[in-house]
Amino acid sequence: MTTLETGLRVSKNKASASRAGFTLLEIILVFALIALAASVIIANFTTFLNFEDRVDPEETLRAAIRSARFQAASGRGEATLRFEKETGALVVEPGERFPLNPNFAKESRGEIRFYLVPPAEGMGPFPDAVRTQLETKEVRFAPDRSSSPFVAEIDNGQGTPVRLVFDPFSSLVRSPE
Repeated sequence: MTTLETGLRVSKNKASASRAGFTLLEIILVFALIALAASVIIANFTTFLNFEDRVDPEETLRAAIRSARFQAASGRGEATLRFEKETGALVVEPGERFPLNPNFAKESRGEIRFYLVPPAEGMGPFPDAVRTQLETKEVRFAPDRSSSPFVAEIDNGQGTPVRLVFDPFSSLVRSPE
């Protein structure tokens, strides 16, 4: 063993010298971990890309109703909600769009229709709200955040359409009477 000018001792014996670098096993482990992380990231990214296909039209409708009520109250004017078949979106005037899934696109069969509910007498229940046939192209919301009682029919083009009776003062769905 020799001592350098810096005070370090250096061994001339190669067996006792420390080895620098990585083993083949360590390199393979690192590549395996990187591949595993990449596969998780790619799987999550493709799920994110397909998210638009799973947009729930009922939740989108509720969000559009909340937005219309808010816009009417904040703008101190009337706001309207309608379904636009050309773009496959719910439109709140003034100026907000709520895109729906591809079942509601122009070439598809999906559609959202609105029906007005006949007025109730006093505090009594709305007459036959679920089966109303008074179709309207748009629902109007007043500055006090109220609307005429209405029913929204969601027809995604597959199976039986779903009818939701909305409360005139909130975005809550009324239970059938």
